[in-house]
Amino acid sequence: MGPHFHGLEMQHVQAKVIRFFTVSAGVLLLALATAMIIANWASAGLTQPHDQILLVPMQYLFWIASAAELVMSLICFFGDKIWLKQTFIFLLAANFWVYHLAYGNGLSGYLGSLADAFGVSPHTAELILEIAFLYLLIGSSCSWLLFPMKENQGYLKIACAHCGGHIVFYQREINQNIKCPHCAATIVLQVPTESLSVIPKATSASP
Repeated sequence: MGPHFHGLEMQHVQAKVIRFFTVSAGVLLLALATAMIIANWASAGLTQPHDQILLVPMQYLFWIASAAELVMSLICFFGDKIWLKQTFIFLLAANFWVYHLAYGNGLSGYLGSLADAFGVSPHTAELILEIAFLYLLIGSSCSWLLFPMKENQGYLKIACAHCGGHIVFYQREINQNIKCPHCAATIVLQVPTESLSVIPKATSASP
């Protein structure tokens, strides 16, 4: 196969990686939101420590965080702008780490209700949150590197004249000769005539 095909193949792999991360981020955020809701429900009526930065009971902070995580999980599942999803995930994860670093001694002293609800120690609860938000931070950052906004020309999709297999390529690559990735016949990338042939890059990258 020619370098063009390998470039497209790499783009498809990158798009699949980003989609996997986005879905996994949605599942993770939904799980975190559910955990915080359960923790608040289990500790209802109990005296909660006050957050030293926002000066509100931790129970209120858990409600705010769970609401933000629920909204973000819905965006991950149903949003159609990949770059926007990654931006929101990054901002949410970055906010957690800024908040976390503001507490020099860690958050374990404020996670008692969350730890008690699931039968773990506060230090374990803190470690789980750290791992979860580190995954979100790194994953969203890597997604930005794999899917930069500057590549905003979008894709075109055509069918091979020889075998009918779908071929996806950048608009800037029109009129280039390539080997069909399906049948290896030489074809010329042309402007497709079908109305569904233009695929915005921020939405999909699959044939």
